[in-house]
Amino acid sequence: MKIVGVITGDIVDSRGMSVKAREKLYLDLKKFLEELKKQVWITEYELFRGDSFQCVIEKKEESLKVCLMIRAFIKSYISLEQKKIYADYLDKGKIATKGYFPNKNDIRLALGIGKVDFLKKNSLAHSDGEAFHLSGDALDHLKGAPYRMMVKTFDKAFNESIESSVLLLDAILQKWTNNQAEIIQLKLRNMKEDDIAKKLKITQPAVNQRTKTSQWYAIEKLLSYFATTIKDWK
Repeated sequence: MKIVGVITGDIVDSRGMSVKAREKLYLDLKKFLEELKKQVWITEYELFRGDSFQCVIEKKEESLKVCLMIRAFIKSYISLEQKKIYADYLDKGKIATKGYFPNKNDIRLALGIGKVDFLKKNSLAHSDGEAFHLSGDALDHLKGAPYRMMVKTFDKAFNESIESSVLLLDAILQKWTNNQAEIIQLKLRNMKEDDIAKKLKITQPAVNQRTKTSQWYAIEKLLSYFATTIKDWK
């Protein structure tokens, strides 16, 4: 039995969106997860109940990074309705723009790391094992909690040692602006700042500034520590 990462997530307050906006978000999330699968960041994924999903990461040491990719996607997501509201506010002089859309989109993410008894491709609902149980238990714990990310592994000592770091990481992520999340999502895929600037059609100094204000230096350190610590788990 192989040790893998399993992420279970659900979008925060998705039912508060209009039907049209919710439908578009679910479709875009599916496209994003499919892209991660093609790039081999995730092995399998499945969406259920519209606003919830689960995915498997075979390279367990990359699982926290994948969590951040998904969180950054949601935090950077802007619906057409939100864009219109923002534009209307600007026209009426109600908001001083700082180059980003004010939005509260977020997602709960529960990462479980452990062994898998059996994995059914294209049917994670019929898969089972320690990693799935840990992830599911963690998501149940997140409901009603002030934080939106949790890591739970079979190693209790590791869980205790990293808990405070994950809570601090979550506090940083909750304050991300749309633009900061957009930048970090690309940096997590190892894109260089010059390439990010070209892709987003902004200057390299702008990329650098948003990288700094997103606290990337601390995030990068935690991801490195996480990957190094669990890479050789068997």
